[in-house]
Amino acid sequence: MKNFFSELLKTKPDEVAVEPHPYQLQVANLLLEGRNLVLTAPTGAGKTWAALFPFLYARKKKLEFADRVIYCLPLRTLASSLYESTKQKLERPDLKSVLDIKTTLQMGNQPNDPLFQGDVIFTTIDQLLSAYIGLPFGTSKAAANIPAGALIGAYVVIDEFHLLSYTEALPTFLDMMKRLHPYTRFLLMTATSPEPVVSALVTHLDGMSVELQSAELNKLSTRKRSLYWRDKRMSGQDIADRHQGGRTLVIVNEVKRAQSLYFELADILENQGRSIEVRVLHSRMFPKHREEVESWVTQAFSRDSEKEAILIATQVVEAGLDISATLLLTDLCPANALLQRVGRCARFANQEGTVEVYSLREGGVEHFLPYVSSQRKKEENDDYQIMLGTERALKELEPGTIITHELEKQLIETVHGAIDQKRIALVMHDLFLREDQVTRALIRGDAEMGELIRAIDNVSIIIHHSPEEVDLHRKPEMVSIGRRGLYFFLSGLEWTAEKWENNQLIFVPQFPDDQDISARVVWKPIRSPKEVLAHMTVLLSPKLAKYDPVVGLQLQKEPLNCEEAGEWVSEFSENEQKVSSQRFSYQRETYLEHVQDVRKINREERAKYLQATNFLSKRFRMNPVQVEEIADLVTALHDVGKLGVEVQRKMRRWQTEYKQKAELELLAHTDFDATNPEELAAYRIGKYRPPHHAVEGAVALQEWCGKTFDRKVAVPLLLAIMRHHNAYSKESDTIVFCKGAREHVLKSLQDLPYEPFLKPQTIQHRMDELVSWLRNNDVLAMYWYLSRRLRLADRASQQLKNRKNDGKEETDDWLS
Repeated sequence: MKNFFSELLKTKPDEVAVEPHPYQLQVANLLLEGRNLVLTAPTGAGKTWAALFPFLYARKKKLEFADRVIYCLPLRTLASSLYESTKQKLERPDLKSVLDIKTTLQMGNQPNDPLFQGDVIFTTIDQLLSAYIGLPFGTSKAAANIPAGALIGAYVVIDEFHLLSYTEALPTFLDMMKRLHPYTRFLLMTATSPEPVVSALVTHLDGMSVELQSAELNKLSTRKRSLYWRDKRMSGQDIADRHQGGRTLVIVNEVKRAQSLYFELADILENQGRSIEVRVLHSRMFPKHREEVESWVTQAFSRDSEKEAILIATQVVEAGLDISATLLLTDLCPANALLQRVGRCARFANQEGTVEVYSLREGGVEHFLPYVSSQRKKEENDDYQIMLGTERALKELEPGTIITHELEKQLIETVHGAIDQKRIALVMHDLFLREDQVTRALIRGDAEMGELIRAIDNVSIIIHHSPEEVDLHRKPEMVSIGRRGLYFFLSGLEWTAEKWENNQLIFVPQFPDDQDISARVVWKPIRSPKEVLAHMTVLLSPKLAKYDPVVGLQLQKEPLNCEEAGEWVSEFSENEQKVSSQRFSYQRETYLEHVQDVRKINREERAKYLQATNFLSKRFRMNPVQVEEIADLVTALHDVGKLGVEVQRKMRRWQTEYKQKAELELLAHTDFDATNPEELAAYRIGKYRPPHHAVEGAVALQEWCGKTFDRKVAVPLLLAIMRHHNAYSKESDTIVFCKGAREHVLKSLQDLPYEPFLKPQTIQHRMDELVSWLRNNDVLAMYWYLSRRLRLADRASQQLKNRKNDGKEETDDWLS
């Protein structure tokens, strides 16, 4: 184990092996023993690889551990940075030869793995929790049971968990840990969480706490950082005066302030005749431009860099980025955030640096946003008291105080200790309320994001002149902005009611029915600022959202003319022809052909669910072969509703009348060309469009399932069939089956020891009683597991068929 860890820590294959820290090996051993952990370690101690190593080691040695890692971070920039560095390392030839690892990134403005199909998945806490509560940010509500299923058998890492809100995200995450405890492994990591919080989480997790010992801390304490308090608001002139060569990192609390300081500093340096490279980094930038800056930062602020540079950034750099500045100039912020920022100065062994913290008071005004949103009753506002406590503690220090681990711990306990202890106690006391909220959300599909994840969540902004040209499946570039911030900006436009009624500058998407293969997302102009509060994606005209590749998005209070708006709009990463052919096109396929293909793919993919299968088999007191058999049965039966008379009549009519092809078989799919506008229009005609079939199939199988399986197996099996097109379907229509339907079903069950019967339905049903079983955690886990396997195999079968018919070479891309 130690040798493999040493090889993993090397940056190049030919480097001398790097010795892992004792705590890193301790974490790996405990996790591989099946323990859940809370790890406390200072910034720069190597927590990331301590978290990833046990999964990689288990994969190399073929040990039972986890099917995938879902590595969650509080900030998008941090997720992107760790994704790039991890992917680069794991693609090293010497590691790739022993590890076959697919590393992916899933974020709001980089939705590259919305269904969590990678082996090592970097994502944000928002993405994880939204998937858990059944309204995933990364995909449609109809597909909600696919990413949720990725949690079963997963190893979930929460980095910098102290940044989770005590009122929204943390209670939801604690509920997830409790609900999924038998099926999911957890590692929580922090550099700055007070001891009472760590103790409470260890108890709740039924896990262990790992903290670095004095000897290890002393080895990491060869850095020297001097701390100064500046009792004034930072200006561009301060940055110019304090920068005397080397690498200066400026961190401020708001994007607008970072942009204004950049413009101010650029003018000052130009007037002084100083040629210094200055960059800006924040969340309101297109991914390609942010990645360019991040790449520059990684080089300019690297361990051995001698480059002269200035970076003006927001909180996006305060956690996890492996960079080191010689001078850190920062706005005042909470003590735990401040220590994260300090971790970007003199980060590496034997380096020296200076940290200067600037006041947020100016002209009698306290600029405490975004940390303090309301200053009413300041004595009762914990966030306000934390800001005051941090300010007071810094003022009491002697100028030039050396930052030690003891000082960091003292600062955290002094500022956050009592308040966080009170907060975590309240969270634990009221956790049953959050459990009820999440349960209702999972059953009804009506979760309130602001209550369960984050009150100030983000919206992805697309910038474009022509909404009709924007197809979300083509993956347009997006910029992230706070939802409430966008709302307040739009409210401040001071438009008249008539102007809002005629708005052609701000749009939100309308998504089609998941089963309507002919439809696409359309853009609807909003008539009120409040409408953006209900959407994850908003399209803005460049006249309101001017974009510059250097400073990012700049919202305009007054609409610009075309010349002022500039040329920068969201570009697409997929071409239109590729998207249309992959998204909608179907090839004729008989019922038996389709079922056999889906079953084949599901069986071939079983290695990706080994740990989930093992966890479920233990919980349900079955052996893994029996669980696999249930997954196989679900894929074999998922489309029995298509054997209904009305479904087959409509499909046959399409083939014979519209496509002019003779048809005598029972079908699963007809020929459908998404690139043909005439077919798109014809499909919408009632005489061709088949009725829904998923819930109808489940209802027809309900009696047989109830007689064949235990209720806790029958219910998730039926739910997976019922919801293999829409995660919240529950209403069925009447169904009468075709002649030969049962024979087709029995043929489709080849090698399975079952003989199901189908019961026709002459009345409509609402499956509320079946859905209510999702209150049972074991039923929920089995349902997610079966749904994910079925839906991914179902999708892959059609995508693979299309690729073969197009004469394209098979690759792993069809699984995406």
